[in-house]
Amino acid sequence: MTTHGAALQDAVAHATEVLTAPVAGLVPGRLSTSEWMMMVRDVERLGRLVDAARVALAGDAEQRTGGPVDALAALRFASAVDAVATLTGLADRDAKRRIRLGATLNAGLSLTGAETRSVYPSVARAVSAGNLGVDAATILTDALEGVSPRIDPVVIAEAEEALVHLAEGSPDHPPLRADLVRGQAHLFVEAIDPDGVRPREEVARRKRRFTIGPDTHDGLIPVHGLLTLEIGAGLKRLIDAHVRKVTFTDGPRQLDDTTRPVEAAESVESVESVDDRTPAQRRHDTLADIVSAASRVKDAPELAGAAPAIIVTVTQTVLDSGRGVGSIDGVDTPISVDAIEKMTDSRGIQTVTMNPDRRILSLGSVQRCFTSSQRRAITARDGGCVIPGCTTPAGWCEVHHVIPWRAGGETHTDNGVLLCWGHHQNIDRGPWRLTMSDGIPHVRGPGHPDRTHTTKTRTGPPLTRTG
Repeated sequence: MTTHGAALQDAVAHATEVLTAPVAGLVPGRLSTSEWMMMVRDVERLGRLVDAARVALAGDAEQRTGGPVDALAALRFASAVDAVATLTGLADRDAKRRIRLGATLNAGLSLTGAETRSVYPSVARAVSAGNLGVDAATILTDALEGVSPRIDPVVIAEAEEALVHLAEGSPDHPPLRADLVRGQAHLFVEAIDPDGVRPREEVARRKRRFTIGPDTHDGLIPVHGLLTLEIGAGLKRLIDAHVRKVTFTDGPRQLDDTTRPVEAAESVESVESVDDRTPAQRRHDTLADIVSAASRVKDAPELAGAAPAIIVTVTQTVLDSGRGVGSIDGVDTPISVDAIEKMTDSRGIQTVTMNPDRRILSLGSVQRCFTSSQRRAITARDGGCVIPGCTTPAGWCEVHHVIPWRAGGETHTDNGVLLCWGHHQNIDRGPWRLTMSDGIPHVRGPGHPDRTHTTKTRTGPPLTRTG
């Protein structure tokens, strides 16, 4: 063993021996807040020092394979990635990322005696000192690597040094979080390479994609894709705008859309407390509202000569009993009769009679679907999803039968209310309860068994309402 290797091994063994017992006995709850803050900071720096050694060692793997002396092949490793992944237990992807960063930062002598120079010495210095984490270092090197072929090396070096200084922080300025480092790196790159934005956008346009995968056994359909900046940002803003909080007051909405503000029956905080959806679930439900609204656009594209429709097959027995499942055309996973009934509120149902050989004997007319005129009247009355605290505008809502159709409920404006997709899916399970009184919807809120909410009046910015 070399002197250098022996010294490092002794240091690692000593650190392991010293730290094993304290780490095993660590009880974070017994620390004071000041002690906890100090330990979080100091242990993180210790981890960055360990990461610096990990990255440096992984980066040297490429030097040990593929050349005249293939030391790793002699040890029966298929590649540098295979060696690092096997020795560390990392996934191949993570091993490859660690090797790439290490090879970029390493400087010194290879096994053959050749000198190697760090491509980004300022980043390498900060990483080896434990002042810069692997995530931030990868962000900086990737950003600079993308423009270095066409930018003066002196400019690259100056940008690297400035970015490392910002990322490391100083006694007067704390270090930047990795996500903020990414933002600063983008600003620097655009400043030193303004002509690089257009080619990057061309590459992005070629890479844009959106795919809808097959349904899974747990009743979900995965989506994957890459959106261009303007489309992704537009979709994000559109969804975020309708996930925000808006204050509501109670009061009936007349058909001429006039309103009278009255004192709010419940605060926004109490309304929010009963919405147990995660932010990701809220975004999903808002996307569902957008899809529902787009399907009702007057000039929407057609499929096979008709407006796009979800074809659900269910037997009359299942529909009448309210128990059982149906199937969606093109989807293998069954769908519950409860979900089918909510779909028929907005899309209706058409009966088909077949003989045992599945020959069509008769085709009924569409039933259980609120007409366009009924929807416009309900929209004028409700103005949007009737659940307090919900910001979804009328054009994105579905019309719900308050008394279910199979329980004798009519498809009438006195039995229909606007609900967003998320509240429509959960209305039967609570925590909200709907009733109709003289054609006006009342919403019974959780924790207030004697309190009802009539149709809402917004006190926040008006939302566009479409029929």
